[in-house]
Amino acid sequence: MVQTQTSTPRHTARNRASAAVSVTIRPAERPDADAISQLVTANVGLGHLLPRTPQEIVRHVPRFLVAARDDTVLGCGELAPLSDTLSEVRSLVVAAGSRGGGIGTAVLRALVAGARQEGVPRLCAFTHVPHSFVALGFSIVPHTWLPEKIMTDCQGCEWFRRCEQYAVVIELGWGQSGPRGTARTI
Repeated sequence: MVQTQTSTPRHTARNRASAAVSVTIRPAERPDADAISQLVTANVGLGHLLPRTPQEIVRHVPRFLVAARDDTVLGCGELAPLSDTLSEVRSLVVAAGSRGGGIGTAVLRALVAGARQEGVPRLCAFTHVPHSFVALGFSIVPHTWLPEKIMTDCQGCEWFRRCEQYAVVIELGWGQSGPRGTARTI
């Protein structure tokens, strides 16, 4: 994955004026595992993410990207393979005080670019808030279109058969015009 630097506006309730916040999107390193775990755990309680153990995060650190500013991890996301033809964006989260400034979108763009660079033909995610994904070219699809995800994670989930998340997919192998010249990809 390529290290990128982005400048994003930061919005707060008290100060609606945009201030440039420089963040670096980079591959996670082992010392980032604790910060990633804290971000994930904080959002599990809010119902935004499924639980991940600290050991699982440590094991999968090489699959994560982090958004960092001054060595502080502000956001993260994982590119997890589900099969030879499908990978999933998992644990995409931004710290509560840094939301609304485009950090999550920057991490998502970098994950998609990394998947494309690795030759991943399809990328999926499960999300409560699909608009950021759709804006980047993902399509909302029925969960049953992703049997790899169902077999890997969903069957053991307490929310199985009553999931409130949207399944989204982007076909990365189609190029810029899609199979009929209509699909948008990044």
